[in-house]
Amino acid sequence: MKSFNKYNVFAKFVAVTKSSELLDLGRRIDSCGSFVVVTHTHPDGDALGSSSALCRYLRQLGKEKVAVVREDAPCTIAFIAEGDPLLQGDDALEAIAGAQMILCTDFNGLSRAGAYGQAIAESKAYKVLFDHHLNPQMQEFDLVFSTPEVSSACEVVYSVLKALPHRADFSSGIGDCLMAGMTTDTNNFANSVYPDTLVMASELIRAGVDRDSIVAKLYNRYRKNRVLAISHILSEHMQLREDGLAVLTVSKELWHRFGLEEGELEGMVNIPLSIDEVKVCIYLRESADEPVIRASIRSKKGWSANRIAAAWFNGGGHEQASGGKLRIPEDIASMDQVGALIEKITI
Repeated sequence: MKSFNKYNVFAKFVAVTKSSELLDLGRRIDSCGSFVVVTHTHPDGDALGSSSALCRYLRQLGKEKVAVVREDAPCTIAFIAEGDPLLQGDDALEAIAGAQMILCTDFNGLSRAGAYGQAIAESKAYKVLFDHHLNPQMQEFDLVFSTPEVSSACEVVYSVLKALPHRADFSSGIGDCLMAGMTTDTNNFANSVYPDTLVMASELIRAGVDRDSIVAKLYNRYRKNRVLAISHILSEHMQLREDGLAVLTVSKELWHRFGLEEGELEGMVNIPLSIDEVKVCIYLRESADEPVIRASIRSKKGWSANRIAAAWFNGGGHEQASGGKLRIPEDIASMDQVGALIEKITI
């Protein structure tokens, strides 16, 4: 499946594939009885929205044997996928082994499925990918819907579901999932917004999705811990370089001091970009449960977050929004060495 480098990518995409890939997918869904929907490790809003929307679509068609396989969601965004038939561990592996179709969302290769990647690779199921990241691993899937020129995996899923022979009813929970996921991945329409992104939002609102309620749940229900922690980090743990690089660092000790939970610092990496002189921001967080330092990188237009992620943090992503990680001690001795590493990075 080719990636289309156009703003109206899916208007063109659907027109040229409706008689082939989309019809084939529809027929295969009709003929299959057992499904597994998988998304990436450490699921974000887009992962939850796209995977839950696919699950709900299959249920809408009357499919009874549907499972979602992923890690637990951060409490701040868990509402997006509330009610998912979630399986983990051995139960998930058993479902993968018995599935006739596996639908993968919001990652470009099975390695991003973590502990389940190998089982998916070995499965005889028909594998379909819905993604918007660079360099999809085409050989790992039977059918790929992927282009980086859209806002989110939710937008990919939306465009496919509305073009399938059995069109989704977006007035149900499907539309809510897709709106929430797309909203988080665009930082509430602050970045990665294309003409079709706004068309999608408009059509979902017209279908009955309450976007105001979704935005309130996403951004107005945090604990005070988040505000106190971000205030402290910005004042005491933010480095601003003269070349336009901002760096935020959060150690395990700092994380525990504020009693933070997964997802509570979501969006903080974007705050330094509001400073005129800042071109790129790197947010580094020492994991509390494994020997890694996670990196989130955002940049203004004309500056490459993706290049920095690939060159320094074993990662990648989009040109202006990327991520990666440093393994301890393979890549870096400890959190104390982050400063020396940052000095080497050029933007």
